[in-house]
Amino acid sequence: MSNPNLYATFTDRQKQTSPSLVHEDLTGKTVMITGANSGIGFEAAKHFATMNPARLIVVCRSMEKAQASITQIEAETGYKNAEPMALDLGDFNSISEFATQANKTLERLDILVENAAIATTEYVLTRDGWETMLQVNSLGPALHVILLLPIILRTAKQHSVVSRVVIVSSEVIFFANIRPEAIASPNILETLSSKEYCTAEVIGESRYTESKILNNMLVNKLTALLPLNIVPVALSPGFCISGLRRNIQGEAAERYKRMEDQIAYTSEEGSRLILHAALAGRNEEIRGTFLSYLKPHELPDHMLSEEGKRTEDKIWNEMLELFSQVDDRVRDIVVEYLK
Repeated sequence: MSNPNLYATFTDRQKQTSPSLVHEDLTGKTVMITGANSGIGFEAAKHFATMNPARLIVVCRSMEKAQASITQIEAETGYKNAEPMALDLGDFNSISEFATQANKTLERLDILVENAAIATTEYVLTRDGWETMLQVNSLGPALHVILLLPIILRTAKQHSVVSRVVIVSSEVIFFANIRPEAIASPNILETLSSKEYCTAEVIGESRYTESKILNNMLVNKLTALLPLNIVPVALSPGFCISGLRRNIQGEAAERYKRMEDQIAYTSEEGSRLILHAALAGRNEEIRGTFLSYLKPHELPDHMLSEEGKRTEDKIWNEMLELFSQVDDRVRDIVVEYLK
C-alpha cells in the first residue's frame, strides 16, 4: 500500500462501519450476480434469494459450481427459482456465448451485479492473450455488461422500472494510479497487459489496483452514456475474508492474513455492501457514484484530473475497438445505446 496515511484512514472507517442488511421485495424481478459460488458473491446471492425475485441467475465459471451454489441456497433459504449459468470472464468466447443464451432465455434483467474477480501474484495470460487480472476483473465484466445492455434497457422501458448495474470495485483505487508510461503508450490496455509493465513493480498488487480503476472508469462511462432509468454504481465491499486472495503468496499473503485477523469483515458482512449498492438509496443520488463504506465517495484526484479524464476516454475507446473485434454485436449496441 503506497500511502500509509490513506490506508490508516480506510482501516479506521472499516472498523467504525457496521453494515446493516437491506431488504426489499423483489417479486417479479430478475437478479443476476457473477462469482456467486463463494465469498461475498455467494452470500449476496443468498440474501437476494430471501427477497423473492422471480428469477435469480447464479453465474459461476462452470455449471457444476453454479448448481452447487444453488443447492446450498435452496437448502438455507427455501428459494426455488435460482438458475445456473456458466461464464468464464477469462474467455471472450464464453462471454459472447453467455450473452447469446441470455438474450434467448431472459425476458428481463432488473439488477446485474458484476462481482467476479481474482487476485494473484503470478503473471499469467488468458487464452485470449491478456493478463489474467486485467481480463477477468475489468475487460471481461465490461464486455459482459455491454452485451447485456439490450436486455437491461428493455426491462427499464417495458416495465417502467429503474435497473441497476453494480460493479464491484475497491478502495485500493486510492492507493495508486495507472503509471505514466502506460498512459503515454500507444495502447494503454496492451501496455497494462504486457509482462514488462506488469513485473516492473510490486507483482500483483499494482495490477489488481489498475483493474479496479478500470471498473470505476466503466461506471463513469455508462453513467454518462445511458439514460436515467439505468443506474450504474461502483462499490467497495470493504476488506473481507473470502477466497479472493487464495492465489497470493509470500509476504503479501502474510500481510493480508494479519489484516484479516485485525479488521476484516466476514463474507456475509461484505455482501451487505453489495446489497446496499443494488437496492438502497435514491436512484438519482446513487447513480454513477463510488460507494465506499455505504456512502458515495469522491473518486481520487488522479481520476478526476484532466489527464485522468483523457485516460478514461482513451481506455474506453480501446475497449470498444477490442470488443467490436471480439463480438459483432458490440458496434450495433454502441450505435443504438452508447452514442
